[in-house]
Amino acid sequence: MAAQDLTLEQLATRAGEEAPVEINFRQNKLSKMYLAPHVDALKAELQQLRTAFDNGYKNSAEVRNNPRRTYPKGYCLEITKGVRDMLQNQLQNPATPAMKALRDFCANGGIAKRVWGNLRNNYFQNAFQMGNLYVDVANDTVNPSKPQIEILPWVKSGFYAIRDYNMYGKLAEKYWGGQVYANRCLPELSVMFPILFVNRYGELEMHANYQTILYRNMEQNFKLSEMYLFNRKNSMIPLPEQHQVFLQKEFGALAEPVADDDLRAIFANARARNLRFDVSLSQPLLDTALEIGKRSKQQAVSL
Repeated sequence: MAAQDLTLEQLATRAGEEAPVEINFRQNKLSKMYLAPHVDALKAELQQLRTAFDNGYKNSAEVRNNPRRTYPKGYCLEITKGVRDMLQNQLQNPATPAMKALRDFCANGGIAKRVWGNLRNNYFQNAFQMGNLYVDVANDTVNPSKPQIEILPWVKSGFYAIRDYNMYGKLAEKYWGGQVYANRCLPELSVMFPILFVNRYGELEMHANYQTILYRNMEQNFKLSEMYLFNRKNSMIPLPEQHQVFLQKEFGALAEPVADDDLRAIFANARARNLRFDVSLSQPLLDTALEIGKRSKQQAVSL
């Protein structure tokens, strides 16, 4: 998500797009009727789409100009969205039994959508939910030696929605490399951004500034960030001095962590003002979060 797109509207849209759907009796029935007989063929056709996408994208300027990622590592979002677009085009005029079955599955109420979440407590992953199937067309974006396409029964996939900041923080450290810190030095921002993240390149980010959990936190009136910040285990590690000084100098951060009573008052005030519903109040916080990441990156480059 580009910086200029970090708005409440964009966050709400993305959260809706990425959320897994409960698999009920109807989805199981439709999956058994339309998808189960064609799983192998569907996998083969998705492999063809993935190969076509790779051929057009892996040498693109977007990939060439990003020295921090070696394709396909780290490109699960781009690959998943690209294959989704190609698949949607094919479903307009399906030419094979597998594509016709998928079209009919969708036409009769089957769920087929992109999802984002926790894969096996090891990764953030973008994939598809197709009825009661987990369909991953970017299965090699952490380990390039793995097969590109994976299709599993959803219940055996190990894929879960991310529902709290503790799990988010653990996955951030494991998947992206780096360290998370509780945000108690910028308390006005903490209701929306409870996590500070220093990435493997030494850059500071107001993390969750584009992921679905930010919207879920707002949807629950900041309950998720409150739970994270008042968990004593999350307050033990101090922010490295250079980042603390940077935030104090550039953004007026506190020299010492905000006291519990003061932080509770900030949460109460945010709720009293309906911060989560008021764009005029929340947008400046979103903009500040992005500016912190931008200026921290510039500072890291200059050092």
